[in-house]
Amino acid sequence: METQTTMYDDLGTKVYNTLKEMIVKGDLAPGQKLVQEDIAEILGVSRTPLLQAISKLTKDHYIETIPRRGSYVKRFSIQEHLDIFDIRGQLEPMGAYQAAENITEADIKELEARQHGYERALRQNDPLELFNQDYAFHMVIMRCSGNKFLHDMLKNFNNILCNSERLLKTPSKTLEEHAGILNALRTRDPNGAKELMFYHINGGARARLSQVLHERDQTMKEDANHAES
Repeated sequence: METQTTMYDDLGTKVYNTLKEMIVKGDLAPGQKLVQEDIAEILGVSRTPLLQAISKLTKDHYIETIPRRGSYVKRFSIQEHLDIFDIRGQLEPMGAYQAAENITEADIKELEARQHGYERALRQNDPLELFNQDYAFHMVIMRCSGNKFLHDMLKNFNNILCNSERLLKTPSKTLEEHAGILNALRTRDPNGAKELMFYHINGGARARLSQVLHERDQTMKEDANHAES
């Protein structure tokens, strides 16, 4: 029985990673209904690991499950995007400040590896890996803050945090700003790390994010109207 449970757990993790990748890449669009029978057939798994994956993706805000209607790829409203952006803009600079006080040489090497991974993904034009490396870079810093509540709070919104950043700046700009933050952490400069993280996330970007989201929302509505006509 224990072996079977472990097998389902392993499959559930694999299905989770596969569905998450499909959502991040846009293969599964926001608002799209997940037909469990179809997905189980495509992935070649039973419903047990699929349900495990959907449950975890729901907890991590990638999927929204509505009773008696089913599960859908989470579609965040413009206000939800902005609310999460505001949370990040206040909390991550604080986390960077604390990280500069607590960071170890091993942590610095891990951040350098993430920076190299991001640079490599940029050269290879790999959007999914850019997303993964960006997210990992920020989460390492939040972990180094020593504030577990802060780390876990931001981790729960990882898909929106990194996706919003991709709407606002080019990957090369993100790489440049990450380098500045890393240097401040390397020199154990709490105020510098805090200011650079604040600029990295904010930098007058909230108004721009609102504009981009409204433009995207309008385009989606127009496309939907054309499809119906």
